[in-house]
Amino acid sequence: MAKDFAAGWCGGCAGIVVGHPLDTVKVRIQTESVVGSQGRYHGVTHCFYKTIRTEGFRGLYKGMVSPLISTAGINAIVFGVTNNMNRACVEHLQIRGSPSDLPLRYHYMSGAAAGALQSLVSGPAEHIKTRMQLDGQGSRGWNHVSYRSPFHCAQIIHKQQGLRGVFRGTLATCCRDCPGFGFYFLTYEGICRAFSKQQRDVPVWALLTAGGFAGMAAWFFTYPFDVVKSRLQAQSMNPAKHQYSGIVDCFRKSYWQGGPKIFTRGLSTTMIRAFPVNAVTFYAFELFLLLFDVPSKVSLPSSPEPVPTPSR
Repeated sequence: MAKDFAAGWCGGCAGIVVGHPLDTVKVRIQTESVVGSQGRYHGVTHCFYKTIRTEGFRGLYKGMVSPLISTAGINAIVFGVTNNMNRACVEHLQIRGSPSDLPLRYHYMSGAAAGALQSLVSGPAEHIKTRMQLDGQGSRGWNHVSYRSPFHCAQIIHKQQGLRGVFRGTLATCCRDCPGFGFYFLTYEGICRAFSKQQRDVPVWALLTAGGFAGMAAWFFTYPFDVVKSRLQAQSMNPAKHQYSGIVDCFRKSYWQGGPKIFTRGLSTTMIRAFPVNAVTFYAFELFLLLFDVPSKVSLPSSPEPVPTPSR
């Protein structure tokens, strides 16, 4: 479990550094009407350009500290629970082999359970991240931001709305991540099996491909809940000014406002981001498992044997 935790933390951090700029763009496009910036951005490229022009490259990394801090707990739960549940299933079913020999449905169930548990951590973390990503958007410089750090943001939310405010959007996060992580690990394991009959020593390119498509599958099937989560978390701190009373109300009003297309707003950015982020995440995870002497799908390249010198 400890080694799963460490490997998951390393993989998660690598993925966040790679993908956070696109996550910032996704959140800003998703929440335009909620934060009063309707029409500010004409698309992904325009949002990138406008953010960099007004806030600099640093603006794309707003709120990154929060997921980096929470990544340890989140990935400990996700990879730790998933791997340990898979091992428990191997023992219960008396399968001779490793978790890679389990039927794929068990990988889905283990991932879904991990997704539900980690939402208790990722829900508040993403709320803080969303607040910081939307803070001072469109303002030049950093003199117009309201939050000095993730801890300061959490303090303000707790002071104004209590613990319930900190956990706003957590149920929507759970509705997204429970099936999302199920598809995540199901897709990853399925693609790895397609490329390697032995389930071990998967080629690096195949492992990166599996990780990338796993991330895309998880987002594709659960994206509407991510839109709802972001809209709920971006609402005013003042309860009297809330647009939505809950998940169902947010779904209904969002549909009235923009039709079905509103639930795919920012999806292109997310899918573009999902492939490299999760390819890096899974590769780093498998690589660190290997370094920690835990069975992994990758192997370090062996040094070539020296060529014997012909005797004279």
